[in-house]
Amino acid sequence: MGIISAKAAVAGVVATGVIAGGVMFTGGETVDNVKTQLNDLKNKVVQYEVSEGSLLDKINFLKTEAAEKIELANQNILGAKNKIKDLEADKKYLEKQTDNLNNEIEVLTDEKEQLIVDLEAANSTIAEKDALIEEKQTELENLENQLSEVNGELDKTKDELTALQDEYDALKVENNQNKNEIARLEAEVNKANDKVEELGNVSQEVAAATEEAEPMTEEEINNVDIEIGDIHDAELVIQKLNLTYIQDGQSDKFKAEHPDLDIQEGDRVWRVTNNNDFKVYVEWQMAGGRTSGELVANPTQTFYMTGQGGTMIIKWQDENGKWQQKTKAGA
Repeated sequence: MGIISAKAAVAGVVATGVIAGGVMFTGGETVDNVKTQLNDLKNKVVQYEVSEGSLLDKINFLKTEAAEKIELANQNILGAKNKIKDLEADKKYLEKQTDNLNNEIEVLTDEKEQLIVDLEAANSTIAEKDALIEEKQTELENLENQLSEVNGELDKTKDELTALQDEYDALKVENNQNKNEIARLEAEVNKANDKVEELGNVSQEVAAATEEAEPMTEEEINNVDIEIGDIHDAELVIQKLNLTYIQDGQSDKFKAEHPDLDIQEGDRVWRVTNNNDFKVYVEWQMAGGRTSGELVANPTQTFYMTGQGGTMIIKWQDENGKWQQKTKAGA
């Protein structure tokens, strides 16, 4: 479009020169100038086209580069938004954890205060337990002394039993001797009966004086009890023990009937029934091995207490040293 406009301008200049000068041409210089201008204009147009192509290339490059940067920016923005979401989630989690920790701190603080109170109570309890330990040690010493006395009595009883056994053996020998003597006397009695027949006449003479006196017959003599009782030298048979859980062990009535037991709140009361005429050593244990102890079951019945309920097992040894046991459920 720029080139067409230039040609029209040259034509106008030529026409003007012909009219003004007649047949003589005077526009050579102008034509040269116009040619120069056209060349310059052509070069500029070419340059403009080149520059325009370069500019378009530049613009396309910049657009591509900008699009890439925008895409990268969008990715970065999306990543940043995702990061923000992550951080917001982490923040909420940490805030919740902080609240939980604050609550735990409050609980632990309360527990700490309670532990301080419990520690003070525990220290007091320890002092009581120390006093109780001293008391139990004193009881233990007393029990050891009693055990020593019992051992002494047991040794003494064993010596007495040995002496009784010796006496029994001697009596058996004497009893055998007496049986031999009785047999000899029976023979003498038989001889005497024979003599009695010979003395029948004399017997009649003295019948008045001896009317109610009659000699023992052989049958009566044979019926004379000459046996003596045996000494019991066998081991005493230990009757089985019985165990009872006292259902009303916490009742006022039962406590009033058994003030010597000193039943405390929460105590479970058990009764061991001993039908033997002597004491029996007993070991007791709650099922599962939680609590255990021992006692001496007196003849008739013996009570004891535990602080826990459940199934109770008592054990004792029979006359052969074999352990026997009885099980009872309690509340």
